[in-house]
Amino acid sequence: MLVAITGANGFIGRNLTRHFESEGWTVQSIVRRDFETDLFDRKLFKADVVVHAAGATRAPTHAQLVASNVTLTARVIDAARRGKVGRVIFISSQAAAGPAASADRAVSEDAAPAPIEPYGRSKLDAEQLVREAADVPFVIVRPAAVYGPYDRDFIAMFRLARRGVAMHAANRDQWISILHVDDLARSVLVASSRREALGGTFFVANERPTQWRELFHQAALVTGRRIRTDVEVPAWLVRTGAVAGDVVARITGRAGLLTSGKFALALPRYWVCSSERIRRTLGFVTMTGLQDGLAETYRWYLAHGWL
Repeated sequence: MLVAITGANGFIGRNLTRHFESEGWTVQSIVRRDFETDLFDRKLFKADVVVHAAGATRAPTHAQLVASNVTLTARVIDAARRGKVGRVIFISSQAAAGPAASADRAVSEDAAPAPIEPYGRSKLDAEQLVREAADVPFVIVRPAAVYGPYDRDFIAMFRLARRGVAMHAANRDQWISILHVDDLARSVLVASSRREALGGTFFVANERPTQWRELFHQAALVTGRRIRTDVEVPAWLVRTGAVAGDVVARITGRAGLLTSGKFALALPRYWVCSSERIRRTLGFVTMTGLQDGLAETYRWYLAHGWL
């Protein structure tokens, strides 16, 4: 079986590649430079499965975010159609659906999507392109916040936690659904082969959500420390930093972790989604508990010199 993976050199793409290869698939890696040549079409041609994991979680401008997440998806769908691929798995995001109303009312796939910032809206627009391509078999996977080897966003938390410090960008008590990248990869493997997955949209997340204060606590424990200093930065100060981050992004052409879009994600109290549909339809359940996943991620960071 042949799988073509876009964004194969990124955080999620690298882990997808490892899991598909371990299951005996032949992996055709597609990276950004391939989109600029005819290699792109040749690598997708006649693939049994295309996993579209390429995209951007942040960008200096809205136009660049749309180009990375929407325009690129349109190209993948068009190439998949011409290449007569078996199915396309689109890696979307919980952000495309928006936050939940409360901790016990997790967002489901049946809820009307209500993204609250540019990244989520771009992912929702890309999802719509996938659904409208009636002649291309598809599955949409919406992972919760993903962490694990090769991730660069959660590494800041580990840097602070191993010093006994927790610093929250006005989101200490925010509830979030979370997912280890191995479980995401396993869900994509299931979606790649099950007939019942076709045409479906599936959230993927650990069954139990957590809070940022607990995440810092668990991250400190796996580093052998305890949180001694727990600071929540006021929302007005985070907003000021986000505005400054927007300016820096436009000047340098690189968006950092703190922008207005990222600040918007910190405001809702409940980023909680339900994985009931993928469990019921495909029999998929996550296997990596939070503490085990954080410990494995920390060991990987240390082994590869990231910390």
